[in-house]
Amino acid sequence: MKRLLLLCVLLAIPIIVIVRLQPRADAVSLHTGSLSRRTTARHQAAAAKHQTVRVMTIGSSVARGWDDPIGGGYLARAFRSFTALGGAYYKVYDRAQPGAGVRKIVSQYPVWLKSVKPQIVVISWGALDNLHNKTPISIFRQQIHWEVQSALAAHAVVFIVTPPITKASYTEYPTQEPFVLDNEMNVAKSFNSKNVYVFDVFDQMKAYLVAHHQTYVPYMADGWHPNAKGHALAGQILYMDMLREFGSKTVAFTG
Repeated sequence: MKRLLLLCVLLAIPIIVIVRLQPRADAVSLHTGSLSRRTTARHQAAAAKHQTVRVMTIGSSVARGWDDPIGGGYLARAFRSFTALGGAYYKVYDRAQPGAGVRKIVSQYPVWLKSVKPQIVVISWGALDNLHNKTPISIFRQQIHWEVQSALAAHAVVFIVTPPITKASYTEYPTQEPFVLDNEMNVAKSFNSKNVYVFDVFDQMKAYLVAHHQTYVPYMADGWHPNAKGHALAGQILYMDMLREFGSKTVAFTG
């Protein structure tokens, strides 16, 4: 009997590892509640032991983490998980502006780059505010280009991170939002820079719901914002993208 139990344990080990690497719906809760506190403890321990990497995030209310009071939003969640790997402490300076579109931070952005001195700038604009404000796509592209260019000039690595899906992604702006986000990613890719990375959380989250035969409903707080479960799933997707891109290496500007 003991040998049989031992064999079962040994056989189960690779299965557990595979499940850990998949952003499954039943694993979303791992990033809320008690595990969030354990992750925070590892996060604090890493801060004491390893170098600090300053991360500045810009975007609107979803990037700020609205409706995720414990987890702090998908960006904060992803960088906490990345810190827990032990390579470095990624300290997030949240400069997301609820209700703002790309044109609203023109005066503040250069000031933030000088004061925060970020080593990573995360640009994660949701398209909804810009669509609501009827920002011309040419202006949107111009502003994204300027934000990326300014961050690179400050020797910061740039992450373009598309936002989590919302109810509006399927109702108010089902075609317009993907169009805006595609433009955002294309502008970033046009730099052809080894210091610019594109992480498409939006499309991956959509694909995840389809693959798991789910709707957006369990992940929404309201029409424009995900709830804690939605932020957790988006944060897990982003974390897995970062893990595939960097492994346990510390993210650093090159060149």
